[in-house]
Amino acid sequence: MTPATTDRGGASYALVVGRIRDAGVTSAELAAIVGVGERQVQHWAAGSSKPTATTRERLVDLFYVVDQLEEIYRPEGVEIWLHSRNKLLGGARPVDLLGKGEFAPVIDAVESLTHGAM
Repeated sequence: MTPATTDRGGASYALVVGRIRDAGVTSAELAAIVGVGERQVQHWAAGSSKPTATTRERLVDLFYVVDQLEEIYRPEGVEIWLHSRNKLLGGARPVDLLGKGEFAPVIDAVESLTHGAM
């Protein structure tokens, strides 16, 4: 069962937002990463609206990163990884790259971890 699903097997954006926040990404950081205002993130978390187009793609990509990291680290470790300088990213912090829309290098770094490269 994917971490963004309920007992009935249905995925929701509220669950996705909740899991991302549980990984130590603040609502303000999440809003910056996906390109919306913080209030919009609150609406998604409440289930009163859902993202569209590019915003949706960024949200699910961020969820992918968090989900993959959770296979390796405890929640606190995920938060530390996202906010720490990373050698695989040339010393950049993953959360900063994500905020600039640079998802590919972060996803590559996460996938190298999940495949045992580090």
